[in-house]
Amino acid sequence: MGKGGEKMADISKVKAAVAGRKPKKMSKTSEYMLWIGGTVGLIVAAMIMLVINPDRGPFQIPVNDPHIIDHINRNAKSWRAKGSTFFEGWTIGDAKLLEGVSVSPMGGSVPPCVQPPGIELPESFDARERWPTCFSNPLYHMGNCTASWAIATASALSNRFCIADPGTHGELMLSPQQLLSCDTLNRACEGGDLDTAWNFVEQQGLVSEICFPYQADSSVPCSAQCAGETPLRAASHCMLDTMRAIKQEILQNGPVVGAVFLVNDFLVYKGGLYSEIRTATPLLDRHRQRILQAVKMLGWGSVRNPKGEIKNYWIIENSFGEDWGEHGYARIASDSNEGQQDSILLGSYVLAGTPSSSKIQAALDDDEDVDHLNFENEDDS
Repeated sequence: MGKGGEKMADISKVKAAVAGRKPKKMSKTSEYMLWIGGTVGLIVAAMIMLVINPDRGPFQIPVNDPHIIDHINRNAKSWRAKGSTFFEGWTIGDAKLLEGVSVSPMGGSVPPCVQPPGIELPESFDARERWPTCFSNPLYHMGNCTASWAIATASALSNRFCIADPGTHGELMLSPQQLLSCDTLNRACEGGDLDTAWNFVEQQGLVSEICFPYQADSSVPCSAQCAGETPLRAASHCMLDTMRAIKQEILQNGPVVGAVFLVNDFLVYKGGLYSEIRTATPLLDRHRQRILQAVKMLGWGSVRNPKGEIKNYWIIENSFGEDWGEHGYARIASDSNEGQQDSILLGSYVLAGTPSSSKIQAALDDDEDVDHLNFENEDDS
């Protein structure tokens, strides 16, 4: 065999030896030390990253953070985000200090709204288009005051007075400041109960915005309202808890008062059909409860997404000013099915108030006189 043949034979022997060689097992001690070393390395690397780029707390994250807005606009499918002047200078921590709205322990006793059967509902409806003269007033900017409960109540009742009698109440704006300053059963700028606000409006009534201007300040005394103006009262209020009932009430009588769960991405909503993105974070109060914001509901509709799916939505009016959302309004996704909560709107508790007419007002005044006489008689006895 020549040298070339011997060389090929040597290579064959080496390959055979390598192929038959079993890998040397690592001892358990070595494996353990390697695992410990890797874990420590990851921890050290994470600590270095925290020093270089520390994690920001809620009071270090602006609501109008451009990085968050860019992230939303890359991931939201049906809506867009943009900062608003309302939240200029606010942090997420500041937003979480909003006390929000609630329902009193007696809220469950509010009677359901009685509605006639057989009403055909259109696929879409907008109270602004149906009664345009009743929606010409500017929208409220609630400021640094949790006043959505007062604003939504006063605004919805104003609309309903106009709808009932546009000639008399065409430009009516009832005063939410009166609720902040005079409704002692609620918490003024620290929030309020949706149901007890209506109790006040039925018993005391509200004067106009001109008589008692909104100041976003609960320290303004109740006596600051003008003298000589007769308050307008609600005759009654009732509760709605299904999508059909809410739609029928809006269609027949005008806006109603609902509530939405606040989510961090909703604060920078600018337009489109809002549905929270996957990375959205609910805002929680100091008791770790989700924060609710009262809103006025004034219609509904639907759009078809790029996949051909029909998405339904509610039209709401917020109290973040006209620079927020669609000039102060928003279209938010509604629940896909009755009883299924997949919308930020709390569709299981919505309130509607009936404006008092002159006949109803006279009857209420007579009832108060009778009650007063009965009370005096009880004292005499």
